[in-house]
Amino acid sequence: MASELAVSESGTPEVTLEAENARFAIVLLLVAEIMFFGALVGMYIVLRFSAENWKPPFFAETALGIPLANTGVLVLSGFFMLLGSRAVRGEGRLRLVCWLCLTLLCGTIFAAVQYLEFARLLEEGLAPKNIFGTVFYTMAGLHALHVAGGVLLLGYVISRAIGGKYHPDRRIGVDLALYYWLMVVLVWIFFFVILYIL
Repeated sequence: MASELAVSESGTPEVTLEAENARFAIVLLLVAEIMFFGALVGMYIVLRFSAENWKPPFFAETALGIPLANTGVLVLSGFFMLLGSRAVRGEGRLRLVCWLCLTLLCGTIFAAVQYLEFARLLEEGLAPKNIFGTVFYTMAGLHALHVAGGVLLLGYVISRAIGGKYHPDRRIGVDLALYYWLMVVLVWIFFFVILYIL
């Protein structure tokens, strides 16, 4: 990522066009992602209210404990990401790297548990061939892919943080990772409610 600040003729820092372009790009990406996930919610609504039988009977009894704890892990990762964003604004590189690593760890745990949960549900009979199974695996699976993408992004940001590339005046990479990660967390909270509770 390019330097975020340039120094004007008067000696005061100015935000560069590159940093503003990066922020604009992430906003466009987030808008596109929200539209994408919104389309998935539209699919859910249409199929949910047109289906005679929605969830298989065993799903409500077996599916809530692990996903609820896993949701807690993802929410915790969002909290760690916020602390990392705060750390880059003046708490030092070590704290930034620690908070980002904790975020990455929680994201990795979430993705691994999602995989194990999918395997368990498939074994218990939640096949993607019925309407609920198709909607469930599509929504949760595409979200898990976004988590995996976020984990890769965090790995890149951590490597740059270790190299000292971020500081209070140059933090665009951390900010962009924050925006993306919080979107992933908020989308999952919504998906959790509609897939597991409603």
